[in-house]
Amino acid sequence: MTNDKCQMNEGKIFRIIDANLNRATEGMRVVEEICRFILEDEKLTLQVKKIRGSLGKAMRACEGQGRRGGLKARKAMEDVGRETYIKQEGERAGIDGIFRANMKRAEEAVRCLEEFSKLLNPEYGRKFKAIRFKLYELETRISLKVEKVEKLAFNIYVVTDPKLGHLKMIRQALKNGIKLIQLRDKFAPKPEYTRLAKQAVRLAHRAGASLILNDHYDLVKETGADGVHLGQSDLRKISLKKLRGKLGEDKLIGVSAGTFSEAKRAQKLGADYLGVGPIFATPNKPTVKPVGLKVLARIVSEASIPVVAIGGINRTNLNKIRSTGCQRVAVISGAEELGG
Repeated sequence: MTNDKCQMNEGKIFRIIDANLNRATEGMRVVEEICRFILEDEKLTLQVKKIRGSLGKAMRACEGQGRRGGLKARKAMEDVGRETYIKQEGERAGIDGIFRANMKRAEEAVRCLEEFSKLLNPEYGRKFKAIRFKLYELETRISLKVEKVEKLAFNIYVVTDPKLGHLKMIRQALKNGIKLIQLRDKFAPKPEYTRLAKQAVRLAHRAGASLILNDHYDLVKETGADGVHLGQSDLRKISLKKLRGKLGEDKLIGVSAGTFSEAKRAQKLGADYLGVGPIFATPNKPTVKPVGLKVLARIVSEASIPVVAIGGINRTNLNKIRSTGCQRVAVISGAEELGG
């Protein structure tokens, strides 16, 4: 401590340091579990774990500076904030809400550690500041991946059809609680499709849903869409690696697959999800032979990314899809029947 006043408050300062170390490490542990079990990202998990280790190392140095460490100064049952529980603490909006709350908890706690540790040694403040900026950088990287996971948390995915009316279908889908919609129109002129896409994106985002484009990867940023769905022929026009660089980590890239080899290749190239089908005969693709349930089951069993079944799916055959282990379906004519 640098002066008499600090010495008099030594115990209180160590309580603050102890409390904020707990907050920081607890918050980062929650973030680590998200990286490990939700994102299944080994590199991000390791980076979060290293930061938790850095916090512990910095804390041990701080405790060695005074007569009493954090544990000795701790008075948990006497803490005036122990029973304070605001409404926001009891509410979380999905995985994204949990991530953001705990990341902010960690960042704010490290800021407190940075400030109060300066009373022990200015060098400790610099160390905690370095950790804080690492947290800011990690927050950006992890948040993009968490956003994507949230967008893929759906059961039913509606694909629009110009014969049924794009905007009419979108409004009905949103009313039914659908969270992911694909705007599909193979014949609309590009200017018309662009105008339509901008309207569709506004409708979807206003309802808290995501909208992706079919084929038009070059319009994703212009329209504000959440991603794009590509056919096998599109993969010959642009590589997924190059497309990911153009769109960014937060955008969804889905790829159609009609065989196991196509599905395996799309996953290897970096697709976020697979659209497998048509599973059953469908008027939307009358000349295409159905993939069938056996192929779907094999793809589902070996894929590490979400699989979406499409083609001729309705209420009568939905259980057959579920029996393969596939939990996501895309529908066109059966959209209203299946609902949300």
